[in-house]
Amino acid sequence: MKKIKVSDLKPGMVFDQPVYIDPNNVLVQAKQEIAGKDIERLIKWGILEVETNGQLMQDGSASEASAASPAPAAVSGGAATATAAPARPATGRLDPELKAIVEEYETVRKSKRSFRNMLTECGETLEANIQALLDNKPFDNQAVIRVAGRLVEELSSKNLLLILFHGVRLSASWQTYHSMHAAAYGVALAQLLKYSKPRLQELMFAMILMDAGMFRLPNHIREKAGELSESERATVKTHPLLGYQLLLKNGKVKASLATVALQHHEAFDGTGYPQGLRSGQIEEISRIASICDCYCAMIEKRPWRRAMLPYDAMKTMLSVQMHRFDPRLLRLFLGRISIYPLGSLVQLSDNRIGMVISCKPDKPLRPLLRLMRDEHGLPFGGLEFVDLIRQTDIYITRALSPATAGIDLESEI
Repeated sequence: MKKIKVSDLKPGMVFDQPVYIDPNNVLVQAKQEIAGKDIERLIKWGILEVETNGQLMQDGSASEASAASPAPAAVSGGAATATAAPARPATGRLDPELKAIVEEYETVRKSKRSFRNMLTECGETLEANIQALLDNKPFDNQAVIRVAGRLVEELSSKNLLLILFHGVRLSASWQTYHSMHAAAYGVALAQLLKYSKPRLQELMFAMILMDAGMFRLPNHIREKAGELSESERATVKTHPLLGYQLLLKNGKVKASLATVALQHHEAFDGTGYPQGLRSGQIEEISRIASICDCYCAMIEKRPWRRAMLPYDAMKTMLSVQMHRFDPRLLRLFLGRISIYPLGSLVQLSDNRIGMVISCKPDKPLRPLLRLMRDEHGLPFGGLEFVDLIRQTDIYITRALSPATAGIDLESEI
């Protein structure tokens, strides 16, 4: 197959053979126009080349392909619809790498109760010390360092622990849950940057404290169910500076770590707050925190809105909000978490529902799934898995919320 750079594609191009994202994923069928949204999708996913055995029929200036051509098969997520009902996958035929992921998932699943208890204990320690900051009482720096170390050890030994955050609530305070949730993703991203274990612990420490300033805001603003007024939004925007001052003055936290509280709402293009810093003016760990803070905030429920689907949150970050983030770090984050993020639920073309437990960066549309519901909406008797890289006649049709899927993640993960 010949490769074509995505930068060379134009809306309206038509090839006489299918154009592929990779050997298992069709972008468009033969004699089907490439649409602008197809090109945008490739760019968002960080795909640089497509491939085809075909020849260019239209250069992008022509209109529709010949009406006499047979209608292309329906496409979703890059794979063509099969004309016959797909066979049930042989989930036991996984390559060694994927088999190891399945085994790790089973280990993580069995440890969810102990992980939940550990998160609860860590959350209580964190809340107690943030309250000490607010009350100008002694801040137990060492206790929070131990929390950070404990979390890093767990996350480093079990990469799939990120999935459990979709089904765990460790505190009545959404701020406490959010800080620990975002910090877990921060560790996952920093690992790709080859951070040492001590540096990962510093990142974790800084991120679980980055929203300390939120606790200085009036409760009626933090928990308001409706839209904030202009003056209330201005008040919320003071929390990075408030947190930074609390950590430096009352907590005696190192300035290099307290800086994450100050900078985690700065934007790479200079449109953030409180200082309007841009690109290299923002510390790298703050740029990591910005990405993870934004993603986790969108997929978490708030008093004033519902949680966003992980798939929709990732799409938003890769389109509407892309300017806010360091592009290199955002690409790494996408490669680690994927367009269908770990722990998210998807419906397949045969109507089964699965949960994403792994995805290869070069095949973002073909994750490894733990099947949660059969084609009739019924749970499986045991653990069932499907590798969409191997099972090419099945594809993802849409992302689902747990409520839509009728799945209680906390009990079923």
